[in-house]
Amino acid sequence: MYRRNLIIGLGAAALGACSPPAGKQDEPATDSAGRAMTDPAMVIRQLYEPYLTPGATFPDFQNQAPWSAGLWTTLQAMMARSQTINEPILDFDPLIAAQDYQLANLNVVTESMVEASTAVVRASFTNANTPTEVVYDMIWENDRWKVDNIRGAGWDLRQIASAPNTDSIPAQ
Repeated sequence: MYRRNLIIGLGAAALGACSPPAGKQDEPATDSAGRAMTDPAMVIRQLYEPYLTPGATFPDFQNQAPWSAGLWTTLQAMMARSQTINEPILDFDPLIAAQDYQLANLNVVTESMVEASTAVVRASFTNANTPTEVVYDMIWENDRWKVDNIRGAGWDLRQIASAPNTDSIPAQ
């Protein structure tokens, strides 16, 4: 079983909260030929590559996904509150709805889409033999798909990030 400690990553990201996200965040998601992706499921599928690749390097939290400007602002405020209270508010990885991971059987599909506006993408997989589903609300922002919220069984990232003090581990 692999263990990924997001608490450290969140603390590091909180230190950089005053600067805009860099790198992957500002670049459009592209396919292997370098073309901008218009299928939001392809954008989300790429987020899972490190979980499926043994020994892969994970990006820091701010570059873990192409966050929308609104969600990123909310996450930055959450990280600042977390640093102030010296406790994690988000203490699980929302992409896998867990702290530990051993992913298999990944399936990512676009459930609904309004071209160049909004989309809903569902990722389903097994994590350590536990069936898991994560739903992404996406918006078209700056000519690319951005993650505007992530939801799972019994949790909502925007709600967790907006609540000042929350026990945020999702029920499995």
